Amino acid sequence: MQSLKRYSVLAGAVLGLGTLAFADTVVVSPGDMGSWSFVATDDNGNPCPTCGTGSMVYGPATPPLGVGSANLQTELNDGQYASSIVSTALNGVALSSLTALSYSTYDTANNGSQFPFLSLMVSWAGGTPLFASGPDDILFFEPPYQTPSSGNPSLPDQGNPVMNSWQTWNAISGGWWDDLGNCNPGAGVCSLTTLMADLPSGTEVTADWNGNGGTQLTVGYASSGENFNGNVDNVTIGISDTSTTYDMDPVAPAPEPGTFVLFAGAGLIVFAYSRRKANLRKQTI
Repeated sequence: MQSLKRYSVLAGAVLGLGTLAFADTVVVSPGDMGSWSFVATDDNGNPCPTCGTGSMVYGPATPPLGVGSANLQTELNDGQYASSIVSTALNGVALSSLTALSYSTYDTANNGSQFPFLSLMVSWAGGTPLFASGPDDILFFEPPYQTPSSGNPSLPDQGNPVMNSWQTWNAISGGWWDDLGNCNPGAGVCSLTTLMADLPSGTEVTADWNGNGGTQLTVGYASSGENFNGNVDNVTIGISDTSTTYDMDPVAPAPEPGTFVLFAGAGLIVFAYSRRKANLRKQTI
């Protein structure tokens, strides 16, 4: 079952003719996760259900969308482990097709330098996997490296990350680094365009070594004794100028009243059109 779509319903038809609906925002909730799933891993990246938790929660504070967000926590004092929410939405999509990529964070516990970060697992024809299987490279966007002094002065200044506050990060125009050493936080992150130029043509997002979605939002993978607790929401993914924003919420919303009015209106239109056709047939007999 696909995640519930809302906010941009354009038309509806009843009386057995089906429903036509378009949406640019998708609600992701526990009973309807769509392309998303929670994953906890150990320090080697292996599945480890006891290494962290992921869940949809109300808040914290006032989220950018809806009433909640996706909460990610590592096991207490085991910050070398990780908790992620991952998506298959970009699996098989070429990096060159990305036109939007952003998300919002709210952090309550970290090691002083890490906030929920975005990673893309990527591969290309003839590439060598980083591990026995899986991606040939991993690209990373991290909020702490998005200022002129911490990241790259040629890229937009997105400000320093702040604890206990919602902030939105524009990854498509921000600073990145990768596992192959193309750009790195110590020498200055680089734009996604620059990073793509260092990678083979045809590079696309792929599943990770466990078969999970290649688009991942994560806390952890740091050091033992550290704690990580962060929330993410308002995740926007654009492919060839067609964008979808994912609203993380603890419950799926009830259909909005305007939707019922729209459907009812469409039903009246269909009914009136059917009567008009019937009257025209009588007149021509």
